[in-house]
Amino acid sequence: MPTSCQILPPTEVNLQRCADALRAGEVIGVPTETVYGLAGNALCESTVRKIFEVKGRPFIDPLIVHFHSIEDADAHVVLNDRARDLAARFWPGALTLVLPKKASIPDVVTAGLPSVAIRVPGHLVFRELLRQIKFPLAAPSANPFGYVSPTLSTHVHATLGGRISAVLDGGACQHGVESTIVDLRDPAVPRILRPGPISADALEIETADTMPTSSDGGAQAAPGMLTQHYSPNAAITLFEHGTQPEADRPGDALLYNTKPQGNKLGADIYWLSESGAPKDVAHNLFMLIQKLDNAGYTQLFVERALERGIGIAVNDRLRRAAAKRT
Repeated sequence: MPTSCQILPPTEVNLQRCADALRAGEVIGVPTETVYGLAGNALCESTVRKIFEVKGRPFIDPLIVHFHSIEDADAHVVLNDRARDLAARFWPGALTLVLPKKASIPDVVTAGLPSVAIRVPGHLVFRELLRQIKFPLAAPSANPFGYVSPTLSTHVHATLGGRISAVLDGGACQHGVESTIVDLRDPAVPRILRPGPISADALEIETADTMPTSSDGGAQAAPGMLTQHYSPNAAITLFEHGTQPEADRPGDALLYNTKPQGNKLGADIYWLSESGAPKDVAHNLFMLIQKLDNAGYTQLFVERALERGIGIAVNDRLRRAAAKRT
């Protein structure tokens, strides 16, 4: 394994360097509009196994495969009319579709299932990298398995810098939470498996009262379904939107959606947005949780988001982050 890692600005030379590394079977950190990914050749089983090894990820948890275009994806998955419609509306973008796979996708990518999660990302740096290499990239979040997802190149460097050679820097991730995942294995009954930046209303898909959760013991239909996930070292306790938590012990931090007013401000008080705008709450969520975790807090009291739009994705991540470790 590499013993040092470079953060590379997205120059033409560095894009070529990263493309060459990927062609050689290496695994590197890459920017996406959702969170940073740990990328490798999705068609090469040995490279995919490196991704699992670097992350410490169990093989029951499948990977998302990223393509430059729907035409590229068509060679490796079985597209249906509903998938083509959603792709036309939301790709490139933060939408992942679960579809039947073709034999070119190794079983290790999909936890042995006959389906695969795919998307065409919107981040311009990542898209240029995909254009250069001509093969799809498997790219789960670039962090140790179960930890908070990275939204800056420095997050990747801090947690995986001793295991990979490079992180391609694309700036802070636009959305700050992972893509919306839609199960289209049966196009007549589409299901949202993981909420994300693209809402159920925008997708025109009815959503269940609660998001699917895995039993944690068998192959997952898609990433992000484990009961406990996205967790910092600090314990997380959630409190309802608009309420006041009971947290006054040393080592506690309070994290609100909106900047508190007046006497609620204090040394251990933090907020995700000056105004409470949902997109800002999501954008800053993982970034601030990592900052507080690194600051040495032992307990984070975090306000739930309003349960609408991208707030549904925020609450999904918070619920899994707050789940007790087994």
